[in-house]
Amino acid sequence: MGFLSQLSNGWHIFKLSLSFIKKDKSLLIVPVIISMSLIIFLIGFFFSLPFFANYFHVSADPKAFGNAYFVAYYAIFLFVVVIWSTFLGAAQSWMVHEVAQGKNTTFSSGLERAIKNILDILLFSLISLIIGLILGVLKKKTTSLGGKGAIGFLGFVGGVAGKLVLPAMIVTEKNFVDSVKQLKESIKIVPEIGVFEAGFRAFIFLFSFIAIFAALLVAKLFGFVVGASLFAIVFVLITAFATLINQIYYTLLYLVLIEKKKIEGLRLIP
Repeated sequence: MGFLSQLSNGWHIFKLSLSFIKKDKSLLIVPVIISMSLIIFLIGFFFSLPFFANYFHVSADPKAFGNAYFVAYYAIFLFVVVIWSTFLGAAQSWMVHEVAQGKNTTFSSGLERAIKNILDILLFSLISLIIGLILGVLKKKTTSLGGKGAIGFLGFVGGVAGKLVLPAMIVTEKNFVDSVKQLKESIKIVPEIGVFEAGFRAFIFLFSFIAIFAALLVAKLFGFVVGASLFAIVFVLITAFATLINQIYYTLLYLVLIEKKKIEGLRLIP
C-alpha cells in the first residue's frame, strides 16, 4: 500500500467517523459528560485548594509549586481527572465498537465494559499521569526551543499511543501490557494517524479561534456575562465534538488497520 493510498484510507475512516454520529445518538452522551466534567473539575480545583491549604497550613498560591503539599494536591487531583476521563473514554470506545458491529449501543453497555476493565484503566491512567508529569517537569527545566520541541513531540507521540492502547484494552481481551506491546504495529499506520492529527487539529484550532473572537465580540456588544456564557457553551460543544471524533476515529483505526476487522460502509484501498 502506497503513502497516498494510506492518506486516502485515513480520509475514508474520518468520513465514516462522522457518519457514526448519525448512526447512533447515544455516542453523544460521553463527550458531553467529559466536557462538562472538565469545567466542574477546573472549578473544583481552585475552590477546594484553599481548604486543602488551610488544613495543612500551607500556601494556596499556585506559584508556590515547589511546596510538597501543593504538588501532592495537584498530582492527586490530576490523577482523579485522568481516571475519570479514561474511564469514560473506555466506555465510549466500547460503544463505538458496538456501532461498528451494527448494534444499537447504550451508555450503560459502555459503562459495564469499562467497569470490567477497571484495573487496566487504573494502570493506564497511572502510567499516563507519570509520563505526563515527567515530561512537564522536563519541559519546565528545558530552556532551549529545540529541547521544548522534542519534549512536546514526545508528549504528542505518547498521546497518540494512548489513543490506540485504550481501544485495544476495551474491544479485545488484551490487558494493558499486551495492548502496549501491540503498539509496534502502529508504525505501519503512521500516514493514517498523521492525516487525522494534522487535518483535524487544524480544523479544531480554526474553529476555536473563530469561537473566541465571536465571544469577545459578543462580550463587547452585550456585556461580559453574555460573552462568557457564550464562550462556555461553545467550549463544551467544541470539546465534546473533538473528544467524540477522536474516540471514534482511533477506535475504528484500531479495528480496521490493526485488528483487520471489516466494517460495513468502509472500503479501503488494499
